[in-house]
Amino acid sequence: MTSVVELFPKSRKLAYDARQQLSQVQNNIMQASELFLVLDELSRQLNIMDSLVDRETPAQREMWRRKIKELRDDAAAVRRQGQHYDRLMSAGFRQERERNELMARRRRKREMW
Repeated sequence: MTSVVELFPKSRKLAYDARQQLSQVQNNIMQASELFLVLDELSRQLNIMDSLVDRETPAQREMWRRKIKELRDDAAAVRRQGQHYDRLMSAGFRQERERNELMARRRRKREMW
């Protein structure tokens, strides 16, 4: 049976990977959707760990709850930053597309004259 002790290092690695991928998203090396997949997997792992905490000894439960909460808070912060950057990039692409459409219309009008 899986325990919190076994899942925690995997979850911590997913959180680290998410932070690294956020950096790649911010540098336009990677799509934000890939970051969100890692964050979704991390969220699933943390939910599993939440359900397993009660199987730990009473002395260990609070420590694990605190560690899980820290990872969850970190993941939420990375998700917010990723969403913010994704919105900025989407807005930039949309503005560029609209600008190109307007310029194309302007060129067509000039050609008609």
